[in-house]
Amino acid sequence: MGKAVRAIRAHDGRITHVELAGGQRLEADAYVSALPFEVLQATLPPELAAEPFFAEADSLSSSPIVGIHLWYDRPVMDQDFVAFLGSPVQWVFNKSAIQGDDSMPGQYVCISLSGAWPYIKLPKERLVADFTKELAKLLPRARDARVERSIVVKEPRATFRSAPGAAAHRLPQATPVPNLFLAGEWTDTGWPSTMEGAVRSGVLAADLVANRFPSSHEQGLS
Repeated sequence: MGKAVRAIRAHDGRITHVELAGGQRLEADAYVSALPFEVLQATLPPELAAEPFFAEADSLSSSPIVGIHLWYDRPVMDQDFVAFLGSPVQWVFNKSAIQGDDSMPGQYVCISLSGAWPYIKLPKERLVADFTKELAKLLPRARDARVERSIVVKEPRATFRSAPGAAAHRLPQATPVPNLFLAGEWTDTGWPSTMEGAVRSGVLAADLVANRFPSSHEQGLS
């Protein structure tokens, strides 16, 4: 909503309010944090962040994703998306088809690179040049096509890293603080770091809130 959270405030073992960067306070019956794990730890009161329950999240680490967005002057692929083996190109998404945008004669595609440690620090111009050349090998129609526009998006902390043992450090939706709940793909959803896992976490958190605050749920929880 365009308003950054500065801190989560607590007193007597309960969350009292959320403090925004502009100084405003948000007060509610229940609070659901969908912050990334490293941001949650920096936002919680230090005494809560140091508790064993929340401190487990300190053992999680992140994995980068790089997205290379290319606008070609003509269509270069027919499928909605394609995965490649034996190539640095992992996934290519036909954004024109996915977004239902056929208003332009060209085509908008996106190369998505997960676990992108080799690419996260490379200059964006080099990434465009290298992967445009690679797509020309994989998609025959891209060989004669011209890239009219490009954008490279680097997300150093895009997902949590599903390293061996990481499951033990993913926090559940319910916390020791009775009116604080957690959501986010990094929480203990049973799923990997995916959009579907994020949705699952939200559903689990919402169910807990509704069950723990039944009267507020009936009246419209604030």
